[in-house]
Amino acid sequence: MKVEAFIFDIGNVLVTFDQKRIQAALVSGGADEQTLEAVRKLAVPYERGEISGERFLGCWRDFWSPEGGREELTRIWQEIFEPNPPMWDLVEKLHGAYPLYLLSNTNGLHHEYLEREYALFQKFADGVFSYRAKMLKPERGIFELAIRQFGVRPEATVYLDDLTANVEAAEAAGLRAFLYRPDAHAECLAVLRAQGVQCV
Repeated sequence: MKVEAFIFDIGNVLVTFDQKRIQAALVSGGADEQTLEAVRKLAVPYERGEISGERFLGCWRDFWSPEGGREELTRIWQEIFEPNPPMWDLVEKLHGAYPLYLLSNTNGLHHEYLEREYALFQKFADGVFSYRAKMLKPERGIFELAIRQFGVRPEATVYLDDLTANVEAAEAAGLRAFLYRPDAHAECLAVLRAQGVQCV
């Protein structure tokens, strides 16, 4: 069956990220292990949309507050991403030939940063994000929501993700899902060509 649409994960697909930057910034600012553990525990409910960005930052400040206050905390949390140039090139080639969508476990501050800093994200027609959906991949419901919201036929839609559990859940929901690794981009192109995608 001919490919009709693409859905992309964000982290380690469109951009790489390094959460160790957050830990390094906290430690250099004098944060202790209790603070590091508190931030780790806050991250999951924030990504699931169980707490707001303001509450997330407020709870963080309860444990540790840098001189720059909220702005510094926001900067530390957001500045962990780097572009994945080969994937950006692929998106440029696909854009216009196929509708492109996003499906990501993410939070409000990261989503805001990515859309502000990287014009590439303007090439996507729509997105489903865990903090808004109140669900996390690999929960089946978030894939079903994406299929409904985007109005795609899952059997004709390619989904790319860097985690095996997410790929398996996407397949269970009917999507043509494939595992992506930033260090094996050529394999991704070969898979797409095998699926009949001509523009790559």
